Amino acid sequence: MKKNFIKITLAFFTYLISQNLQAAVVLKGGLSHTYDLQAGKVIQGSLELRNVGQSQEEIKIYQEEIQIDGNGKAESLPDMNGHPRSNKQWIDLSTDRVVLNPGATQIVNYRLTAPTQANLSGSYWSSLVIEPISANSAESQRVQTETNKPQITIQQRIRYAVQVITNMEGGQANLNFSTPKITKLPSGKYLRFEIKNTGNKFSRPKVWLDVFSQDGQNLGRIEAQTHGLFAGEKDFFQANLSKLPPGQYKGLLAAEDNTSGQVFGSDINLNIQP
Repeated sequence: MKKNFIKITLAFFTYLISQNLQAAVVLKGGLSHTYDLQAGKVIQGSLELRNVGQSQEEIKIYQEEIQIDGNGKAESLPDMNGHPRSNKQWIDLSTDRVVLNPGATQIVNYRLTAPTQANLSGSYWSSLVIEPISANSAESQRVQTETNKPQITIQQRIRYAVQVITNMEGGQANLNFSTPKITKLPSGKYLRFEIKNTGNKFSRPKVWLDVFSQDGQNLGRIEAQTHGLFAGEKDFFQANLSKLPPGQYKGLLAAEDNTSGQVFGSDINLNIQP
């Protein structure tokens, strides 16, 4: 009986934790806002927040830099203020704090103002972070009661980071392939490869692999998963080879830039083992 009581208590405690960690604040729309902008021009954007929970929620909105490190990887830097491709200083938020009652929706507007200098070219970016604040947090601006005064607690923060990307006139993406390798995973065989954007414009390329027999017969196209690449960023992509029987093949890796329509390609050889 005691063991059963312990099991029931642990199960109930786990249930409470899982319920408390569910996100009550929902951001409508995607996590990437992209704008075409000219020097000196202004454009408006917005974030639509909704409280789908059962209690009042306080949300803070703040900015973070997204920098490309020396290895071509994107990293968020909350304490950094500026880099050559940053648009953080271009953004003005209408508010940095929102309190939502259950079921309520609020739109937070922001304004993007491009600098007037004419030498801006390519893409500039940063992120807007939406983060709920616990009533027990010292950051909370809600009235503190004896039961919700700041205290030492372990909390999991669930937040949204919205990329804000501005494409200025001129510039282009330039996509280069490297390190193609066939990898065996539990879900099948995949061709993994890197693409680096050596241009100065953000790209969300459409990526695929055209497969040919050794005598040049076209055996079909395999679509690869895709995601965005900032200027200077390098990341892995992969194409599922599970439907190809073992053998020797020729392949053409291709990536079409979503802004210019330009297609970049690389010839490869495939040796698929049993």
